[in-house]
Amino acid sequence: MDDLGYAVARGRPRGRGRERSGSHPLLLLVCLALGVGGCDRNAGSTAFEDRRAERAATPADTARGYDIPRLPPDRLVLSGAAAGLDGLLRTVERALAEHDTTRLRSLMVNAREYRDILFPAFPAAHPPINALWDEVWPMHITDAEEGLRLLVRQYGGKRIRILSVGFEKPDQDFVNFTLDETSHVDVEVDGKRVNDVRPFGSVYHVGNQYKVLSYPDD
Repeated sequence: MDDLGYAVARGRPRGRGRERSGSHPLLLLVCLALGVGGCDRNAGSTAFEDRRAERAATPADTARGYDIPRLPPDRLVLSGAAAGLDGLLRTVERALAEHDTTRLRSLMVNAREYRDILFPAFPAAHPPINALWDEVWPMHITDAEEGLRLLVRQYGGKRIRILSVGFEKPDQDFVNFTLDETSHVDVEVDGKRVNDVRPFGSVYHVGNQYKVLSYPDD
């Protein structure tokens, strides 16, 4: 799945990724609220609706309909981040060539960053959805880990050179971080060019600290 945590927050573009049977109740509610396809519309979650109703509404700002509190610099330090986009690309290349799953995992968002920095800025954390991070995070990290395994299975141990990278929605300002959403990457694999592959999904960064939101599992 393509960056599930953010796909839940923003809504997956129709036609991307695979559908799953037996949708999670939270995912269903978010999909229904955003009009996203590929959801089991017969499921429901009264418990989640009750929890959602208990949360106070967030004051809206005029740009996005809700406020994102600005965090102090010490809370915006990213663990395992690469220095700049080029540093991230070179890290992915080396880690794949060396079959280094530990480095690839450390380059991906962790629970603390997702909880404190990313999720509070996503629309799903605010009315009318009011999702809770600890309900969305398990779905995100499960799919991201599967994507990491698929990536290493396909490219691990090979000579990878990233030739170009673009994003469908680059430079999205979320106050505490910037999001480059949905990558399209051309690579050279053992000397052979392969166009429009996805060795990583979306990328987020705080200043010159760059990390991967997930490794897509589709």
